[in-house]
Amino acid sequence: MFYSGLRLGELLALRWRHVRFLPDLSGAIVTVEALARLGQRDEFTSTDDYVFCNRFGRRLDGSALRRRYKRAAEAAGLRPIRLHGLRHAAGSVLARNNVDLITIRDFYGHASLSTTNRYLHSKLDATAVAAMNAAHGIES
Repeated sequence: MFYSGLRLGELLALRWRHVRFLPDLSGAIVTVEALARLGQRDEFTSTDDYVFCNRFGRRLDGSALRRRYKRAAEAAGLRPIRLHGLRHAAGSVLARNNVDLITIRDFYGHASLSTTNRYLHSKLDATAVAAMNAAHGIES
């Protein structure tokens, strides 16, 4: 959610057919190396499989994902942030990179700019971003 801005429901419904790995990422909106690693697992990687699934390949429920997120954040030494806060942070990353408000609104799928403005309040801490990257095995 931090890298993509996806809603929890969108993340839980994500199937491999929705994910594209491009050899040249210069035109990509989102680069998530952790998904590439997930795609190399032994099971549940066909186009109709869920990207985030339980051990039986079934769709995770929101509470299971929240528990996994909480454990991963604690293991990485990150301060507690609500899972939905990662979606807010994604908007702040876009704003910090000088993406215009209309584009951010469209990226989020919001109907109004006032809703989008609520997503741009997060203060980004370079140390926290580096820790999040490290927790996902991504070089900063």
